[in-house]
Amino acid sequence: MRTGQGQFALRAWTSNAEYVADRYKKSLFDEEIMVFPRLRLSEYAPAPGLHFSDLAGLIRQCQPMRRSDAEADMSVVQLVSAFVVRNGSKVLTHKRTKRLPESRLHGFYSLTFGGHLNPSDITPLFSPSKPEQWAPWLLRELGEEVKFRGNPVESLVFRGLLYDNAREVSTQHVGVTYEITVHSQEFAIGERGFLMDAKFESLSEIRARAAEFENWSLLLLESMEHQWAI
Repeated sequence: MRTGQGQFALRAWTSNAEYVADRYKKSLFDEEIMVFPRLRLSEYAPAPGLHFSDLAGLIRQCQPMRRSDAEADMSVVQLVSAFVVRNGSKVLTHKRTKRLPESRLHGFYSLTFGGHLNPSDITPLFSPSKPEQWAPWLLRELGEEVKFRGNPVESLVFRGLLYDNAREVSTQHVGVTYEITVHSQEFAIGERGFLMDAKFESLSEIRARAAEFENWSLLLLESMEHQWAI
């Protein structure tokens, strides 16, 4: 097993969790991301909000495209991951700084972690019933923004496709949304300088300062308030 950067050991030698390396990153706008035709958007996200849609059908519509090309092409919609991290009745929130590429998020708080989906992300992300596929990938993906100790993930549940048309840039993205339950509230920020003021908050605390959150987070908050009240 891998125990650190450039370090390996027999599993019998250690009880520590296996080391998961950070994913190599190309320049953001040179990377290949997954997109699907805008003409098919209404089949999966017909209106603003969270929609429990046919993931298998969506995957069949997807194709890779260079991110810089996708940003300039309004005929396609980009897929991004949107992970909501939960411990008990509290959700991990954070503030996006001006160092983040997406200017629409600067200065706003958010309930989600994640980013554009690359072709290699599709198999683990769309296999929630197979933790052997998604667990190592998820820890690496989350670790780019927030890091937890050991094996923190208790469960991974698909919550739907998130869409918002409040701004033109919002109409170019659909969030593949998962709720992640973690065992502990102990964490460290992975991308220092991009995220700040991260903390676990109750839904009522988030609602009390809703004006500070970006619109995707407000749509998710409404969904969680309804769902958690049931």
